[in-house]
Amino acid sequence: MTTLGSHSGKFHADDVFAIAALSILHPDYEIIRSRDPEDWAKCDYLVDVGGVYDHEKKIYDHHFRNGPTYEDGLPMSSVGLIWKHYGADICQSAEIAERICKKLIRTLDAHDNGIELTVKADNGYSVSDVSVSALLSVMNPSDFSKADEVFEEEVIRARKVLLAYIAKAQKWFNSKQETLEAISKANSAAKKYIEVSQECNFMEHLLNSEDGNEILYVMYPNDGKWYARTVAGDLGSFDDRKSFPDKWAGLRDEEFSKVAGIPDGVFCHHSTFICGSYSHESTVKLIEMAIEA
Repeated sequence: MTTLGSHSGKFHADDVFAIAALSILHPDYEIIRSRDPEDWAKCDYLVDVGGVYDHEKKIYDHHFRNGPTYEDGLPMSSVGLIWKHYGADICQSAEIAERICKKLIRTLDAHDNGIELTVKADNGYSVSDVSVSALLSVMNPSDFSKADEVFEEEVIRARKVLLAYIAKAQKWFNSKQETLEAISKANSAAKKYIEVSQECNFMEHLLNSEDGNEILYVMYPNDGKWYARTVAGDLGSFDDRKSFPDKWAGLRDEEFSKVAGIPDGVFCHHSTFICGSYSHESTVKLIEMAIEA
């Protein structure tokens, strides 16, 4: 059994996720939470406590002057240190580990080091931003005698989150080749749309490919239907390279079929970024009409 150690008392997202990450690598584990150096000596790994960062001794603390940072200067916390050394083994892929670092780990590091990540929107609403770190913090019990028990529960939750991130990143990684092949096939046929499988996470790969600059739509099957959706102007943008015709907006079934001139329409979203039919042939026709519109 592998012994994973951290400090007692109030927990934070970085120590919860650091222990959770190690628990994926070492499923047969126990947790010691203490501020007693004699207890620390019993641990195979020690995170967020210990006063030093020493990979050889498997001590991963960051609470000291001039602590560890990423290459761009962002301060690291215990989860960042654990991910730096073990992320690739946990994910069984250095590329996937790096993606999760960018998507999640660095955010946890920043919050733990008091770095503000959001700018208050000037929109007139009174809304507080809620982060993963804030959610973990609020789980601390008022009675700290129960903190160890709750900590272990939160480690289990955090492990599920990490495993979900890993699965999603693996799906993203597997989608890259399919997307690039679809782009190549479309360009060879002088088409402005690509066809991919239902599972393909195409958008980021398409937008990052110079060969995909002329692609306007993506077509894919789902639950016996064929859907087409627009390509975003930029990653994360709600603007499209070319929306579907406004006259289709919000229409469904027979009404959509009649207006679009197909026999088996399903719907067109009111924001005109996605539409579909019950057949490959009809959805291709929808795309072709949209291109010509």
